[in-house]
Amino acid sequence: MFRNAKLGSIALVLAMTSVAAGCPAQAPSGSPAPSASVTFRSLLQEMTDPTAVAKLPDPAYRQMQASSYNRASTKRGEPGWFADSDGEGFLRIDDRNGKREWVAMEFNGPGCLTRMWAPYFYRDFNTHDIPVVRIYLDGSETPTIEERWIPFLTNIPNERRSFVVPAPFASLTARAGDVYLPIPFARSCRVTFDREPFYFIINWRAYVHDVAVESFRPQLMAEAADAIERAAAGLAVKPAQARHPDAPISYIDPGSTSSTAIKAAGGFVRSFELHLDPREIAIKPALLRQLILHVNCDGKSTVRCPVGDFFGSPNAINPFETMHRSVRSDGTFTCRWPMPFQQRIAITLENLSDERVWYALDHDLDVAPWDARSMYFHATWRPDRIERGDRFVDLNLLDVRGTGVLVGDQLTALNPTDGWWGEGDEKIYVDGSYERGFPDHFGTGTEDYYGWAGGVNPTWADVFSHPFLANIAVGSHAGPGAVGGTTRGFNICARHRSLDAIPFRERLVFDMEASPGVDQRRPEDRLGYSTIAFWYARPGATAHQDDAPKAASRPIMSLDDVRPTQAGAAGR
Repeated sequence: MFRNAKLGSIALVLAMTSVAAGCPAQAPSGSPAPSASVTFRSLLQEMTDPTAVAKLPDPAYRQMQASSYNRASTKRGEPGWFADSDGEGFLRIDDRNGKREWVAMEFNGPGCLTRMWAPYFYRDFNTHDIPVVRIYLDGSETPTIEERWIPFLTNIPNERRSFVVPAPFASLTARAGDVYLPIPFARSCRVTFDREPFYFIINWRAYVHDVAVESFRPQLMAEAADAIERAAAGLAVKPAQARHPDAPISYIDPGSTSSTAIKAAGGFVRSFELHLDPREIAIKPALLRQLILHVNCDGKSTVRCPVGDFFGSPNAINPFETMHRSVRSDGTFTCRWPMPFQQRIAITLENLSDERVWYALDHDLDVAPWDARSMYFHATWRPDRIERGDRFVDLNLLDVRGTGVLVGDQLTALNPTDGWWGEGDEKIYVDGSYERGFPDHFGTGTEDYYGWAGGVNPTWADVFSHPFLANIAVGSHAGPGAVGGTTRGFNICARHRSLDAIPFRERLVFDMEASPGVDQRRPEDRLGYSTIAFWYARPGATAHQDDAPKAASRPIMSLDDVRPTQAGAAGR
């Protein structure tokens, strides 16, 4: 989404199925019978359970998405595949008592709304209290929630609000609002607006038909106040801890490795903290690319990625705080994604630089039995790629075969101008949809996917951290509080998934369009990209992994690599 997009009337996708307009999507079938019912309280607990993401979902579900993407995109490789103008979309218009309602999402079956996003303005920056959203559950003709859409998403005070979602379940980021409050339903859900939609994304879980789900009621906000309070505390961003002065320091010589090996009959690393010398990094930031993080679980390599890229800091130490990763300016890097193993896990640092590097590594270990739902943690790094502005492509973040769950990702874009770099949409294919040529999740713009919004060229003021979202750097600036600045330099966005995680049974393909704004679409315009995907999978899953040591041995992209040239050639 961006200010140059031409708005048009388009229909809305109901992801996960190929349905004609006006036909509600159906819940998937053929999954195992559930072992427990789903309640508002259980969903709140799942959001903050640090081990939940490392287990196959039970009861099983598919993550679905409705968005206002441009309907000119119909099939991969055909005309219109990279169309912009993603601002409007709906299934149909219902007439209710002489008043029109635009149906944005409709689903028959048990499920749960997991995330809703929209810009914090409606068509212009001065309009913030329309449209009205109505959420109908279980076939009722009376909406369970009827609220002004933008205040509902952003938590911006509005005297006409009747239903308030507290922080951090609803929050204002950068010109956008995100709601993560679970809204479960037993039989069906329909989301409508009282006027034509304007840029939105709605995610929901589709459970198998025989799952017993407690439908949301506004009264639950008071009845489950204790659970909401506990979940809010659990979601609160936990600052990384500074290295204790007495903590042991280790050194890695050039070309060497240093490893921490753990053996146990079933367990998981709950978190680990890596400490580097920020003064050393400031003098030689290339160390962030030349120090390689390896994780090996039960003899299988699951992580092979530069430390800087893994922690949103490929170019410099970029402070940010999310539920699963944190970076401090003092050189403290924290990972809170649990890493289960059956017998043995090893966390290794490899030094590709020509300098001796000091570090300290701490970890928390828990004992837990490995079972049929346990999964290994993976991180897949895609190193630097340079693309021309006039040649749209789908950048692949992940192509994995097996059974698992996508839990997060990060995109780095190196921009040589002050213009807009992120017009591209996410395209996530689950199981057989890649072969069919159309994704289950089709978005409306790169910044929209990462929980904020366009409308103007971003500045340093747009840097933010949220439990599940982070705009880590804008134009190489790291950290909140600064003013000014442009998009020139490194722009880094991250998303972590909780209830909106995406399970897959056979295959998942995650692409993101390389599509700059209209002022950067000449052959001589170039942008640089690198990405990382975070996922869990059962043993036997495979994904293409670029050769991390070889790629990291080259210098990170620089502005000289992507400055506009007369030749306009891509590549390095």
